[in-house]
Amino acid sequence: MGSPFEGTAVYTSSIQGLCTYFEHYLTECDDMGLCIADSRSKSKNLRVSHSIFTQKFSAVPNYGRLVELPTFGHSDNHVGLQICDIVCSALLYPIACYAYCTGHVNNVHVQPRASLLRRRYGRQLKELQHRYYDAGARRYVGGITVADYLDQRSGALMFGS
Repeated sequence: MGSPFEGTAVYTSSIQGLCTYFEHYLTECDDMGLCIADSRSKSKNLRVSHSIFTQKFSAVPNYGRLVELPTFGHSDNHVGLQICDIVCSALLYPIACYAYCTGHVNNVHVQPRASLLRRRYGRQLKELQHRYYDAGARRYVGGITVADYLDQRSGALMFGS
């Protein structure tokens, strides 16, 4: 507490998690793939790529179905990143604020009308996820995850469940 937020570890572990889930999806599909992430800064991108590099080429290699380390692009140049930005800012963020912050936070981000978005798009958003059971962790992983330390609610609330 009291120290500034240092996001490198959070961003790096998030990309590692995404690559792990994507690797699982590619294995299920018996396919190869490439991860294009939103660029931040050269030094931050390098740290993330290096973290994947060390895991991909370790003694026990990971990410064998990723043809390359994560590639970084700018959303104004990549339609895939633009679509992700739209889905997150127009749907997931307002739905999450409504679902998990109502009753706890009273600000402009918590909009009751977001319940309409959840009702209209919740099922489709849920179906876009790749979730699977991780026997080692004894739980489902992947897709949209939520850490609700106040009320202990799951990510299913995002989709109207």
